[in-house]
Amino acid sequence: MIKRIECGISAKSLEIDYLFNVRDYADSLDINGVVYTKNDGSVKIIAEGEEENLKEFIEKIKENNLLHPVENFYVLWEEPLGKFKDFSILDEKK
Repeated sequence: MIKRIECGISAKSLEIDYLFNVRDYADSLDINGVVYTKNDGSVKIIAEGEEENLKEFIEKIKENNLLHPVENFYVLWEEPLGKFKDFSILDEKK
């Protein structure tokens, strides 16, 4: 079943390579959506895909942060809107 998640992650010194890793994980799991860095330095992810793939995606994005201990992490499960055709990195801070 297709689901949608909104994730937020805060950690010290998250760098641009983290966003590329998130995109690569999403691509490997056939997940569509966006990832971007917010003005406060935290990362926001909105993603849609099969529920099992999203669960694996969540674990991967948490594991990827071993060098930068997570200060805050949340996941909100929602109904999909079907707005995404691929997974993109937005370069603008919101």
